[in-house]
Amino acid sequence: MNKKLVLFFILSHVCIHSDVKPRAKVGLLVMATGKYTLFLPELFASADTYFLPNHDCTYFVFTDGQVPLSDHVIRIEQKRLGWPYDTMMRFKVYYDAREQFKDFDYLFACDADMLFVDTVGDEILGERVGTQHPGFSLPHQRKDDYERNGASTACVHEAEGQYYFAGGFYGGSTQEFLRMAFICTQNIIIDLNHNIIAQWHDESHLNRYFIDYPPTVILSPSYCYPDLWDLPFDKKLLALTKNHNEFRSNP
Repeated sequence: MNKKLVLFFILSHVCIHSDVKPRAKVGLLVMATGKYTLFLPELFASADTYFLPNHDCTYFVFTDGQVPLSDHVIRIEQKRLGWPYDTMMRFKVYYDAREQFKDFDYLFACDADMLFVDTVGDEILGERVGTQHPGFSLPHQRKDDYERNGASTACVHEAEGQYYFAGGFYGGSTQEFLRMAFICTQNIIIDLNHNIIAQWHDESHLNRYFIDYPPTVILSPSYCYPDLWDLPFDKKLLALTKNHNEFRSNP
């Protein structure tokens, strides 16, 4: 057999059966207005080490402050909207910036007050990716925190839902992420026009979306692990303890 054909066959066989995904362009989206910029240096330093190390990652920061200088950090101006709009309107902020993401394969949204402590690799790459909320991962814990107001577009009825997902880390392919951002934005605007705000804001709408469009990858609470908790999961991405009222107030 021709040597070139043999080599082609070997390489093709390796590519087909390898679990390693081709190198991808990945965007990590972080909303960091007001005092949340304080978390950015450590978040980015940890991401440089642990976040998809076999891929090309860019950090998009939506902020009214300063960000660490880097060739893979892109700052996007974002004024404070006030509580709870700073968190609730994140889907709209992400969707409005969609032109920035047109060359990317995957997008992941991550809270600013997070810290990568172990490798987060190819296992997170999928079309729609959700993280089980650590507060509802064990049998003895509360059943759920779904929005139950039937007038809200985020409402989840009693017969619906298997997992409750955290708003601290989620993502997927760029196309699917932007579809999610668009639909959740439309639903939030409908609610606001009826003077309705879902109980857990963007997280409530994320959970409604994941019932209508189930995640293709479901991550354990390892990827949103409260730093002072003791859970039977490996620690990969920590949710750092903070004074919520302090960070929600004006500087």
